[in-house]
Amino acid sequence: MKKIFVSVLTAAMVVIRADVVDRIEFEGLDRVERAALEECITIKPRKNYDQSDINETLKALFDKGFFSYVKFIKRDNVLVISCVEKPMVDKVAFEGNDAASDDVLKNIVNGRVGEGKLFSLHTIKDILSDFQMAYKALGYCSVKITPKIIKHPGNRIDIVFEIVEGSKTTVKKILFVGNKSFSDDDLKDLLATKEARIWRFWDYESHVFREDKVDVDRENLTEFYKNNGFPFFMVTSAVAEMDFDRKSHYCTFSMEEGDKYTIKDVSLESKVEKIKAEDFSKHIMIIGGTLYNEALIKANREMIRGRVAMSDHPFTDVLVDVDYDKKNKTATVKYTIVKRPRAFIERIDIVGNTRTLDRVIRREFIVHEGDAYNVYKIQRTVERLKSMGYFDDVQVSEVPGAAEDKIVLLVAVKEKDSTAQVRFGLNVSDADGFGGFIGFVENNLMGTGRILSADIFWMQKFYGCKANIFDPHFLDKNFGAGISIGANQSNRKSVERSVTKSIYVSPYIRYAITDCIFHRIGYAVSVHDKRWWNRVDGKLYEKIPEQLVSEAYLLKDEYGKYVCSEISSTLSYERMDNPYDPRRGYDLSLTNSYAGVGGNVRYLKNELGGNYYYPLTRRITFVASANIGHMTEINGTRSGHRYALGGDGASMRGFDSYGISPRDLFNNSLGGNRYWTVCFMVKAPLSSREMGIDGKVFLDFGSAWGSKYNSKYVKDSSSIRCSVGVAIEWARSPFGVPLSFIFGFPIKKHKNDEKQTFTLTGFM
Repeated sequence: MKKIFVSVLTAAMVVIRADVVDRIEFEGLDRVERAALEECITIKPRKNYDQSDINETLKALFDKGFFSYVKFIKRDNVLVISCVEKPMVDKVAFEGNDAASDDVLKNIVNGRVGEGKLFSLHTIKDILSDFQMAYKALGYCSVKITPKIIKHPGNRIDIVFEIVEGSKTTVKKILFVGNKSFSDDDLKDLLATKEARIWRFWDYESHVFREDKVDVDRENLTEFYKNNGFPFFMVTSAVAEMDFDRKSHYCTFSMEEGDKYTIKDVSLESKVEKIKAEDFSKHIMIIGGTLYNEALIKANREMIRGRVAMSDHPFTDVLVDVDYDKKNKTATVKYTIVKRPRAFIERIDIVGNTRTLDRVIRREFIVHEGDAYNVYKIQRTVERLKSMGYFDDVQVSEVPGAAEDKIVLLVAVKEKDSTAQVRFGLNVSDADGFGGFIGFVENNLMGTGRILSADIFWMQKFYGCKANIFDPHFLDKNFGAGISIGANQSNRKSVERSVTKSIYVSPYIRYAITDCIFHRIGYAVSVHDKRWWNRVDGKLYEKIPEQLVSEAYLLKDEYGKYVCSEISSTLSYERMDNPYDPRRGYDLSLTNSYAGVGGNVRYLKNELGGNYYYPLTRRITFVASANIGHMTEINGTRSGHRYALGGDGASMRGFDSYGISPRDLFNNSLGGNRYWTVCFMVKAPLSSREMGIDGKVFLDFGSAWGSKYNSKYVKDSSSIRCSVGVAIEWARSPFGVPLSFIFGFPIKKHKNDEKQTFTLTGFM
C-alpha cells in the first residue's frame, strides 16, 4: 500500500511540476501565419510553465478554428506545437437532388461550408440534419444524403452531397383511438393530413405525409371538440409510423374526449366604477342550455370588449372565467369588465414588408399614433391585416415608449411568396356548351393592394376575353373602385336565331356602410352587333329580309347595331356564418338599374332577392331562396335585356336555357318584363370536406312573363311553373371550376315551355 501511495504522489508531482524551454516552434503550418497565433500562447521562453498553461494554450488554438488536431511535443529545450490544419473548401456541389433545388440547399448550408471556408466535421453533421428536416417538410422521409470529400493539392477539398431522394411518403391509413361521439369519417374531414386515395390523383400533395400537418391536425381536433361540448378534450398522442415498404405512413391519433357539457348560465360583471354591467348585458349571445362552445365564448368576449372599448372606455378589458360543475356536466360563464393601465400609442413601426407598401398596410389600421391604447382595436387591426391575403403571418408586439404611459407598437408581417395566380381549366354551361379558359390574377399589384385579373375563354356558343382592375381603397379612401373591359361573341341560333358581337366597359365603386351592409354603384356601356341567322341558307343578316317580316315574326326589331348605357345600384345585407359556404344566416340584395344615359336602349329594372340558411343537423343544411324582378321598357330593348328562366343551374332547374319566357310563333324566346322564383333546397356533403362534393334535393317555383308585344301571335303566360329534382355539386373539381350535375323534372309547366332533364353547369 505504501508503494502505491509513493507512485501516485510521484506521478502527480510530474504533472504539476513547472518546466522551462528555450524556444517555441510550430510544425504543420501552411496557410496559417505564426503571427496570427502568438496571442494564443501563454507559455513564454525561459519562464516556468505547467499543465494549466498547456491547457489554456491548447484551448485558445482550437478556438481560432484553424486546426483539426494539435499536439505538444518537447524536444530537448524546444517546445514543438504540432498542428494539422483543417482543409479549405473549394466548392460545394449537389448531385441527385430534384425536389429541392440547388438554391434551396445552398440556403440551408447558409455559408457554413463553401468556397474559402474551412472544413469541419461537426458543421457537416449539422448540415446533414438540416437537409433531412428540409426534405421531410417536402414529404421525403426516406431520403439518403452522403457527403463525399474530393481532395486536391494544397490541403484543399470539394464537398459533394450525393442525394437519393426516393419517393414522397404518403399516408396509407389514419386511425383514431378513443373517439366515441364522432365517427372516423367526421374527424378525417377536419384533418390537413389525408389518406392516399385514387380519386385524389389531381391533388397528390394532399396525402403526402408531413410532420407539420400532424401538428396542425392536433389543433384542429382539439378546437373541434371544444366547440362541440367537450371542454376537457385532449389528444394524448399523435404517432406516425412508417410502413415496411418505407413509402407510406400509418397515423394514429389517440384522444380522451372527456364529458360533454352544456352552458348553465352566463353573466356579466363590471369592476370599473363608471361602467354599468347592465348597459352591455344585451351583447351576451350565449343562451343557457346550449352546448358548450369555446369559440363562441371567446367570440362573445371579443364582442363585449369591443362594445365597451368603443363606448369611450379605451382603458378597459374583459376577462372570462368558466366554472365547471363536473357532477351535473354544466359550465357557468362569467365575464368581468376590468381596468387596464392608461397608455397611449407613441408610434407604430412596420417591419417585414419588402413588397407591400407601408400605406397599404396602415390604411387597414383602426388604431393610430396618438390614440389611447385599445386592445380591441389592435386585435381587429390584426384580423384585418390577415384577411388581406398578402401575409402568412402578422404579429404585434409592444415596446416601451419615451414615457411610462407611451407604447410603441411593432407590427411584424411575413409576406407570402406570391400573391399571383394562374388559373385554367374547363368551362361548361347548358347555354354556351363546352369549352375552356385561362386566366391570371394578381391580388397585390406592385404592392399597392390593387387586384388585376384577365381571362380568355372559348366555348361552343360563346367566346371572348375580359380584364378587370380593382382598388379596394381608391385614392386611399374608404371605398373601392374598379373597371372591367371585355369583348365576346355569343351564338343563340337555337333559341332566338342570332349571333351577337359585343364589347363593353364598366367602371364601378363598392364600399361598406357597416360590417353587414354593402353598396355597389356601377356604370356599363356596351356596343352590340346582333345579326339574324337564316336556318334555310345558313347565312347571317344584319336585318331580317323584308319578305320574311310579318306580324307573326316579332323579332324584326331585335337585330342590327345598338348601344346600351346602364347605371346600376346594388344594396346588400349579409348575416352569414361563412360567406363562401354558409350554413346559418341570411342575405338580402336590392338592385336598381337604368339604361338610357346615352345609347339607344332605354329601360328601368328593379330586382329584390334573398337567401336563408339553417342547419338541420351538423351536416345537413336547409336553404330557402326567393327573387323577384320588374322591368319597364322604354325604347330599343332586346330579348337579352329581358327576363327568362331556366338553364342556369340556380333556379327553375329542369327547364332549358330561356325555357320559361314569352315566345313568338316560331318558339323564339322574347323575354318578359316580370319574373319571380322561390326555391327550397336541402344539401348535405357526399364526400370529405376536402373533396367538396355536395348532394342537393330541390323544389323550385317561378314564372317569367309580360311581353312588350301586344299581339295574338305572342305565347305568354304568368302561370306558376314547378320543378323537383336532385343535384350533385363538385365545388373543388380538378377542372378548375365548380361543376353541378343537375337532374330536374318539371311537375307543372306551360305547353310552350322547353324542358331539359339533365343540365351540366360550370362557372369560371
